[in-house]
Amino acid sequence: MPQQIKGESRLIIGKFLYDWHHQDYLLLAYAARGHQGMGVVGTMADHEGRMPDLWSVAARHCSLGASAEEIGRWCLCSGWARTSSPKNMWIEVENVPWVLEVRNTLPEIRPHQYGNTAYGWRGALVGTVTVDDMDTVQRAHELMTS
Repeated sequence: MPQQIKGESRLIIGKFLYDWHHQDYLLLAYAARGHQGMGVVGTMADHEGRMPDLWSVAARHCSLGASAEEIGRWCLCSGWARTSSPKNMWIEVENVPWVLEVRNTLPEIRPHQYGNTAYGWRGALVGTVTVDDMDTVQRAHELMTS
């Protein structure tokens, strides 16, 4: 059974273009406070129930033979960058319980010229996010139609 992480920290949910060729979007959720120093990022089911695997999406966008660290960093960057997109592409909710079903883990960021974190995190937990608050779910689904 996959590991589940539960939280109520600020959650940023955004519309994310992941397939340029077909112009396909997914809902990406990023927990602003993470979990024990690890970045938390995952996909949410859209209004049609689609929830692509973020790790697989990242692997397709990285160079051939990319390491787990490169893929994990891509996932972190994608979540962290949501708030730099236009405001109609994301929402922010606070104190709404969420659950991440962890599908992939980047246990640590290797030391590099700028330190040993990426986007402020020492690693990444990547998977699928569910939110039981129907108002939040509806607001997230509305992003896909804008």
